[in-house]
Amino acid sequence: MTNFQYYFHQAPCFNCKNTTVSTDLGWLTAAMKEDVVAQIAAIIAQGNVEQEFSVNVTCTKDEAREYLLLNFYGYSEEQLANQVKAEDEQEVADEIAELLAEGSDAVFEHEIALQSCTDCDID
Repeated sequence: MTNFQYYFHQAPCFNCKNTTVSTDLGWLTAAMKEDVVAQIAAIIAQGNVEQEFSVNVTCTKDEAREYLLLNFYGYSEEQLANQVKAEDEQEVADEIAELLAEGSDAVFEHEIALQSCTDCDID
């Protein structure tokens, strides 16, 4: 199993842009997290940020299976070893094969949702 962890990152509040809040990044490897954080910083620096946006996550063939099962199919780390449904395993294998036919790595759109701070949540 690849070294996936569930990550959060401090990003600016979507509303006030002043306070930093914990933003859910999902299941990533440490290298993926660094790349995602860099993409988030570049998007925020450009301004006019939507609350929800996508960044790209690049996976090797070995990482792609776990990335998809953890982030899109909702499996836990423990379930990856021997509790993946056959139809999910097949769907993931098909998607990876399709992506790898286009190149050596699989690139996925990874959704990020900026959060609002507690001061902004109060109406």
